[in-house]
Amino acid sequence: MSITKIFWSLHNHCKAECSYCPSQYWAGGEPRSISEYMKVVERVVEHYNFLGRSIEWTFDGGEPLEMHDFPQILKYCKENNGNITLNSNGGRIWLDWWAIEPHVDQLNLSYHYWQKEHLIKFIIEVFKKKSKNVNVIVPLRPDFFDWDLERIIKLEQEYNIKVSKHQLYKDNSHVRGFFDYTDEQLAIINGRELIDEKNKFQETTFAERIEELKNESPVYLGKLCNLGVERLYITYDGWVTGSICNNGALGNIWDNTFQLRNSPSVCKMLACVNADDQQITKFP
Repeated sequence: MSITKIFWSLHNHCKAECSYCPSQYWAGGEPRSISEYMKVVERVVEHYNFLGRSIEWTFDGGEPLEMHDFPQILKYCKENNGNITLNSNGGRIWLDWWAIEPHVDQLNLSYHYWQKEHLIKFIIEVFKKKSKNVNVIVPLRPDFFDWDLERIIKLEQEYNIKVSKHQLYKDNSHVRGFFDYTDEQLAIINGRELIDEKNKFQETTFAERIEELKNESPVYLGKLCNLGVERLYITYDGWVTGSICNNGALGNIWDNTFQLRNSPSVCKMLACVNADDQQITKFP
């Protein structure tokens, strides 16, 4: 069976308010009712089932666990042949995970400075016991670098896992550049690669970097692209596209403009600059 990948930022509500997280990811109001979300989920599942496609779901937020009855969505997706990846900070309540874990195949667990170590360990142990994938990600703050790094080392030694070191960008944007890391700190995160990225950012203009990216990217202008069939992206405020490049705007899930595609669209972009968009099937 063919696969459709759906990436859904359910909302932009999160009570953690991490010091490095832009307000656009946490300052939104309370999520809509679960019944409104379920109408969308059911419509999407029915559409791709009709096309003979299974769905790989990726859910994030805000923080998905801030949404009341979120496990209801996971359960429905899982029961309808879905494969589910969840991006979460783990929340604050242990009992949440008894309802969540059975329906999640892959967990990307961000371990922040405010999070209780015992809860993080509990979640890791629950997923390891079920032989499920759990990727622990620790954001490294330049001004608390050693303390954040110590938490990584501690988990790696205790659970014999590889914890992902996460570099921080201003406003969470590569365009804005890194937080104020030293070269030594960047080397610890990811060797020479991040130092070279930092130097390139300082030595080139934004326009130069964009031009270089375009020149290095493939061109599919005028060809048919299977966007909206193989990929679906839903933003926290409900806007839907079939690709990162936004060549295939599909309306909003919260009003009557929301449309789902069952056939490819003509590419109108001068260059396909996103690596994930490049993986979408193209036709002559």
